[in-house]
Amino acid sequence: MSAEKQNPIVKYFSEFKVLRDCSKDFWYTNFIQFFDGLSYFTLIIVFTLFLKDYCGFNDADAPYWVGMYTLFLSMFVFAVGTICDIIGLKKTYLIGFALLIGGRLIMGLGSDFGMHVCGLSQDASKYFVIAGIAILSFGTAFMSPCISTSIRRFTTLRARPTGFNFYYLFMNIGAFLAGIAIVDPLRAAFGPINSLWWVVNVGTACNVIAFIFTRLINEDNYAVPEERIAKNVAAKRRPLQLIMEVAKERPFQKLIVFLVLTLGVRLVFTLQFLVMPQYYTRAIGDDFSLGLVNSFNPFIIITGLILIIPILNRFSTVKLMISGMTISAFSMVLLAVPPEWYFIIPGIETIGQAYFFAIVAQIIVFASGELLFSPRFSEYVARVAPKDKVASYMSLSALPMFIAKPINGVVGGLLVSYYCYDGIAAKMDTGHIDFWNSPEFMWTIYMIMAFISPIAIILTKDSFVSDKPEEDAQDKTDSAASDASEDEAAPQNA
Repeated sequence: MSAEKQNPIVKYFSEFKVLRDCSKDFWYTNFIQFFDGLSYFTLIIVFTLFLKDYCGFNDADAPYWVGMYTLFLSMFVFAVGTICDIIGLKKTYLIGFALLIGGRLIMGLGSDFGMHVCGLSQDASKYFVIAGIAILSFGTAFMSPCISTSIRRFTTLRARPTGFNFYYLFMNIGAFLAGIAIVDPLRAAFGPINSLWWVVNVGTACNVIAFIFTRLINEDNYAVPEERIAKNVAAKRRPLQLIMEVAKERPFQKLIVFLVLTLGVRLVFTLQFLVMPQYYTRAIGDDFSLGLVNSFNPFIIITGLILIIPILNRFSTVKLMISGMTISAFSMVLLAVPPEWYFIIPGIETIGQAYFFAIVAQIIVFASGELLFSPRFSEYVARVAPKDKVASYMSLSALPMFIAKPINGVVGGLLVSYYCYDGIAAKMDTGHIDFWNSPEFMWTIYMIMAFISPIAIILTKDSFVSDKPEEDAQDKTDSAASDASEDEAAPQNA
C-alpha cells in the first residue's frame, strides 16, 4: 500500500516505530524520570505552602527559600555535568540520589525533629529545614544532566527527537499524577496543613523507587557507537579542564546568548510553583482544589504530546520554540486583565468565578505553549553539545537561570506580599482595590517579561540559533581541530 493511500490513523501511529530502535535502557531512563518527576512535582505543588504553613516561614521567606532552592540547584548543576561526563552515569546517579533522598528526609522531618526531639522553637527548627533544602538541591542538580545524557546515549539519531518527546511525556505523566493521585487525596485525608508533611515524605519514597531503576541501566550500551569513543576522550580530562574547554567553544557561547534571551518566558514557568499556589488559595480560598488544577497543565501536555509527537518532527525546532514561547507569554494576558472583563461570558457572575475562569484559561493556554517549547528546548540544548560533552553542556547551560532564579525568588516574594497578601480576596470581592494595587498588576509585570523572549529570539535567530545545531557544532569542532594541527605543525616546518 502506498504512503498516499495508507490509512491516516495507521500512518500516524507508524511514526512511533522509531522507538523500536531504543534499548531497554531508554525505557529504564524514562521510569527514572517518571518517579523522580512524581517526587519533584508533589513537592513543587506544595513547596511554598509547606514552608509557610507547616514550618512557620512568613510570606516573603517561603518563596525566597524556594527561590534559593532553585539557585542552589543551578549552582550545583555546573559541576554535575562534568562529573557525569568523567565518572559515568551510574556512579553519578548513585551520588545524586543519596543526596536527594537524604536532603528530602532532613527537610521533611527537620521541623518536627527540631521542636519535638531537640526541644527547639519553631524559628530555630527552620535551620534543619534550610539545611535539608541545600542538600536536596544538590541532589536534584544531578537529575537533569544525567537523565538528558541517558536519553541521548540510549537513542539513535533517527529516534532522538521522538525520544526527547517521550522523556517530556513521562515527566508530565508524573506531574499530572502528583496533583490528583497524591496531593489532593492527602489534603482530603489529613487536612490542608498536616497533609503537607505527608506529601513531602511520600515524594521521598518515589525517589527510592527511581534509584532502584538506576541500578538496572547499562551505561555502556551506546545507541550510536561513535559517541562511546567521544566519551572515552572526555573521561581523560579533569572537571575544571573540561569546564574551561566548554566555556571557550563558540557553539556554547551562542547557546548561552540564546538561553539569556529565553529567560523572560522561562522565569514565568517558575511562577507555577513560586507564586501560583499562594495566588490560587488567596484569590479563591483555602478550599481551592490545588492538586486538581495543577494537574490540568500536565494533562494537556500528555494529551497533546500523544496526539502531535509524529507531527512535531515535521516542523522546524526553532519555529516550534518561538511559537511555544509566544503562546505561553500570551497566557499571562488572561491573568493581567481586570476580572470584571470576564462578566461578558455567560455563567460568570461573581469575582470568584471570574478568577477561577482566568486561572483555568491561563493554565490551558500556557500548557499549549509549553507543549511546543519545552521538549524542543531540552532537545536543542542536547543537540548543540559535542558528543563528548553532552552533560557538561546541559549543566553549564543553567548559568543564565542560576543568575535569574534568586532574583525571581526575591521579586516573587515581594510581589506576592504586596499584591496578593492574606485577606486580599475580601477587597477583590467588594471592588475596594484598584488595578495598580491588585494581583492583575503583578501579572502585567510578568507578562511584559514573558513577551520579551519570543520577540528577542525572532530579532536575533539568524545569529544565535540554528535548526541543525549538530552540524554547526561539528563544523566548529573540525575547524578548531584543523587550526590546532596547523599550530603544532608550524614549529616543525620552521
